[in-house]
Amino acid sequence: MASKDYIIAELRQLVAQQAALIASLTEEVAQLKLQLAKAQKDSSNSSKSPSSDITNAGKEKKNKKPGRPKKRKRGGQPGHQRKLREPLPPERVDEVIEHELGPSEVERLQLTPTDQFEVIQQIELPESPLIVKEHHFRLYESPEGDLYYQHDPDVHGKPIFGPRLLATVGWLKSKAHCSYTTIEQYFDDVLNVPVSRGYLSKLCTGIVSQSLAESYDEAKASIPAQPQLGSDETSFKNNGKKNWVWCISSAILTVFHIATSRSRAVLEELVGEEFKGYLNFDYFSANCSFAWNYSIKAQYCWAHLIRDMRFLLKHPDKETRDWAEQLLDRSRKLFSAWHNRDEMTETGLQRSMCLHRDRFLKIVRAAPESKEAYNLAARFAVVDVTDGSTYDMSQDYFRFMFAEHIEPTNNHSEQQVRHVVIDRRITQGTRSESGQRYHERMWTAIATCKKQNKNFFTFLHESIQAKLSGESAPSLFA
Repeated sequence: MASKDYIIAELRQLVAQQAALIASLTEEVAQLKLQLAKAQKDSSNSSKSPSSDITNAGKEKKNKKPGRPKKRKRGGQPGHQRKLREPLPPERVDEVIEHELGPSEVERLQLTPTDQFEVIQQIELPESPLIVKEHHFRLYESPEGDLYYQHDPDVHGKPIFGPRLLATVGWLKSKAHCSYTTIEQYFDDVLNVPVSRGYLSKLCTGIVSQSLAESYDEAKASIPAQPQLGSDETSFKNNGKKNWVWCISSAILTVFHIATSRSRAVLEELVGEEFKGYLNFDYFSANCSFAWNYSIKAQYCWAHLIRDMRFLLKHPDKETRDWAEQLLDRSRKLFSAWHNRDEMTETGLQRSMCLHRDRFLKIVRAAPESKEAYNLAARFAVVDVTDGSTYDMSQDYFRFMFAEHIEPTNNHSEQQVRHVVIDRRITQGTRSESGQRYHERMWTAIATCKKQNKNFFTFLHESIQAKLSGESAPSLFA
C-alpha cells in the first residue's frame, strides 16, 4: 500500500512538472509566433514602404470569389473617350510644306480643290541643338611687359553653360533622377560636349542651387500660415551617416528639409509653436510630443492605424485577434458612413459621426490583456494634464469627422516623399552640406511648381537667369 502511495506521489509530481513545462513552452511558442509575425511585417500591416515588401513570386494565388469581375485589360476601357495629342501651335512651326495632287490627277478623279488641309506634324531635333559663342579678348602689353585684356562681367566669372543649359542639367539631375554619370554620357553622346562629373556637381550645388535659395526660403516661411499641413519623413544619408528628409506639405506648397535629427525640434523649426491650423501626421513619438506640448490640432493617420490593427490579426493571443477584427469591422462601417456624408443633412451627419466614433471607442478601450493591444488602446486614452484637467487623446484621430476638408490620412505627404525615395536609390545620398541644400531646394521647387501649375523647367531657367544677371528671383507663388 505504501508503494502505491509512493507511485501516486511520483506521478503527481511528474504531472506538475509536465504542466509547468507545457505552460513554459506554450508561452515560448506564443512569443515566437509574435516575433515571426513582426519579422513578416509588410506594407499592408505596418508603416514599411511597399518597396520593402518581399516578392509575391511563389505564393499561392487566392481563390477568386464567385461573381468577382475579371481584371480589366490594359488601355482604354469601353466607353472611354479617345484623347489625341494636341498639335503644336503655329508659332512653333519652322517650316510648312504643302502637298497637292497634279492637275491631271485632279481632272481624272473629278476633284475640286478646297482651302482646307489635312495637317500632319513631324518633329525632329536639329543636328546640334547648341549655340556656341567664343569670346576673343585682344591682349595688350604694357611698357613693363605685363599683359592686359578687357574685363567683361558678362563673360568672366560666369559658368561656361548658359541659363537654359544649366536648367537642363538641373532638370536631368533632380526631375529625371539622372546620376551625374548619366548626364555626362548624355552631354557626350547627344550634345557632343565633353564635361566631367565634378563640373556638373559644381554647377548643381553652386549656381543652380543658389538660384533657388530665395524661392525656397519664401516657401519655408509660408508654412505656418497654411490652414492644413501634412508631415512625413524618410531617411537620407550624408557621407554614410543617417540624416532625415522632412516633408511639410499643404494644398499649395511642399517643402523638403534635410536634418540630422528626427526629433520634434525639426517640427518646431519648420511648422512653429504658434501654428493654428490642422496637422496630419502618423503616430510617431516626435509628432506626438510636438502636438501635446504646443496644443497642435493633430489628425493622426488612419492608414497607419488600420495597418497596426491588421498586424494584430496575426497575434498568437486569440482575444487580441478577435479584438482587432472587431476594430477593423467598426472602422469599415465608420468610413462607409463618412464617405456618404454628402447624402446626409448637417444634423444627421453629426449624429452619425458621433455614433460611429463612440462605438469604436467602446471597443478600443476594452482591450484584451496583451502588450500590443494595450499599446494601441493607449492612443485613445483620457489622460491627466499638468494643470489638473484631462485630455481625451482620441479626438486627435476623429477631427476629420467634424471639420471640413480635413483628410483622415497622411497619404498626401507620403506621396510627395516618393520622389525623394527614387533619388535616394539612385544617388545613395549626399556628401556635403551644399549637396543637401541643392536637393531640398530642387525637391521643393519641383513639388510646389506642380501644385502651382507652373512649368518647373521654365521656373528653374528664370531663376538661374535672374541669379546670373543679379536680379530678384521669381516667386513660386506669383
